[in-house]
Parts: sequence; C-alpha cells; structure tokens
Amino acid sequence: MRLDVLKYLMDRVKIVDKELDRWVPKNLRPKILAQATRHLLEAGGKRLRPCLVILSCEAVGGKTKDALEAAAAIELLHTFTLIHDDIMDHDEIRRNVKTVHVLWGEPIAIVAGDALFAKVFEALAANMQRLGVDGRRAAEVLDIVSKASFEICRGQTKDLLMAKKRRVTEEEYLDMIAGKTGALIEASMRVGALLGGGTRKQVDLLGRYGMLIGMAFQIRDDVLGIIGEKRKFGKPIGSDIQEGKKTLLVVKALERLDPKDRRTLLRLLGKKDITRKEMRKAIGLLEKTGAIEYASRKAEAMVNEAKKLLGELPESRAKNALLRIADFVIHREI
Repeated sequence: MRLDVLKYLMDRVKIVDKELDRWVPKNLRPKILAQATRHLLEAGGKRLRPCLVILSCEAVGGKTKDALEAAAAIELLHTFTLIHDDIMDHDEIRRNVKTVHVLWGEPIAIVAGDALFAKVFEALAANMQRLGVDGRRAAEVLDIVSKASFEICRGQTKDLLMAKKRRVTEEEYLDMIAGKTGALIEASMRVGALLGGGTRKQVDLLGRYGMLIGMAFQIRDDVLGIIGEKRKFGKPIGSDIQEGKKTLLVVKALERLDPKDRRTLLRLLGKKDITRKEMRKAIGLLEKTGAIEYASRKAEAMVNEAKKLLGELPESRAKNALLRIADFVIHREI
C-alpha cells in the first residue's frame, strides 16, 4: 500500500482500538473475563473488518464517527469467532500468542467468546441510537449482522464436515468460505454503507465487494498456511494439513494427482502426529500439481472483480483505500 493510504488506515485503527477498550474495558470483572476477552484484541491483528466498516461509511459520504461503535462491534464478532474456532481446531497459537483456551481452559474461552458476542449488539444499538437511525435502517443493520453470524456458523460447520470427506468439489469449498469468511466482510461493508447514508445500489455493490475480497482473503490465507512464514503469519505453517482441512489447494491437488499420490495425500491429511518429512511430502504434492498457483489466480480474479464494482462510487480517499485493500488481500504475507 502507498504510505498515505497506510497512514489513513492506521489513523482509523487507532480510533477503533480506543472504541474496543470502551466496550471491553480492562476493569471488567471478574478479572479473568477481562483477561480472556481482551487477550486476542491486545495481541493485535489487522483490524481489516472494522476499517472496512468505516471506509464503506466514508465512501458513501458518511464520517468516520458515524460508524465507530459498529466498527468495534464487527471486530468483537470476529474475535468471538476466532476464540471458538481455536477451541474446535485445537489450535495453540493465534497472532503469535497462546490461544485463549490454552491459557484459561475451554470453559472460560467459551464464556469469553459468548461475552464478546453479547457486546456486539449492545455496541450496534448504541451506534444507531446516537445517530438517530430510523427504524427501517436500524432493523436492516441488525438483520445483516444476525444473518452474517449464522452464515459464519454454517460455513464453520461445512468446514468441519468437509475435513472428514475424501472428495470435496471446488463449488463446495467456495460455498464454505462464503459463509466462514466472506459473510462477515460483506456485512462490514453493508453496515458501514447503511450508517453512512448510502443508497440501496451503493449498499449492494459494496456488499458484493466485501464478499469477493472476503473469499479472496480466505484463499490467500490457505496459501499462506502452506508457503508463509510462521513469524509473519502468526500460526504454524502446515496446520491446515494436520487438521485435514479441504482448502482449495487440497481440493485442486486431489483432482490432479494420480491415484498413488492421491492416496498418499489423503493419508497425510488430518494426521495429528505428522512428521516434518511427511509434511514436506504433502506440501510437495500440492506444489507438484500447480494447486498453489491455481488458488492464487482464483483469489486474484475475485479481487479484480471486486475492484471493478468500486468504479460506480464517487472518487474519494475512502474509495482509493478500498482499492488498495483489495490489492493487499492477495499480496499480503500476514
């Protein structure tokens, strides 16, 4: 990203972080709940989703302050999903720190996630009350976030079920990530546009932009899970293979491998005690088929489609930032 766009985004990240502190304060009691709910928030993260809420609001003529509580709400919802995902996947590292359930146990981690989810709707309600949003638009905001929450659950369920299936189609994979990752980013864009006073057409095109870059983001995440650096990526490389995840790379590789290599890859997928040598073998099979390049091209095509949608918006710094974010999604190393 160009330096001016990066600064533009960082200014908004600082504002979002202050807002997060307001909704999940350090003096929350009992103390263990404050520690568990704030753990991943304090560990950092890209703050992509809350920034998209604000940028979407600004892109249709709104102000940063018009969507502050909603931006925090979306990040709280995202963090809630991460805490519960880590429990389900038995992940021990997230954002280069130990996961919540590892530090405080699964019961506290579940409660911490639930507490963050409860705060989501409190923050949204406060935002709309402050702005005096009319009933129809307020109901639409709540409807969008509620439906996105359900779609995340649907996508996560499909992800868990797909890990047990020997054959998964590309269409099944794309449907899964549309729910697991795309839905919340789409909701971020729609909520921001609604709070900024956007037209129906603007809300819809920004929502479509969000779904496309959300899906591209997940595909890039899958690629980085194989070729990235643990230090930058924030979690162990190859963990998707160990968990048996049917990522687009795996789906495409299984389509292209000969029967012998297909059996080898299927045997290694989901192997909890996989050795380094076996992990290198599995990654080598993905590379051999061109699956990594295929997935990267798929993500790039989605991003290009998303950028075209922004052509209908008036010129603004927010629109420019959205274009840059789309590029970041497919070129990021973190």
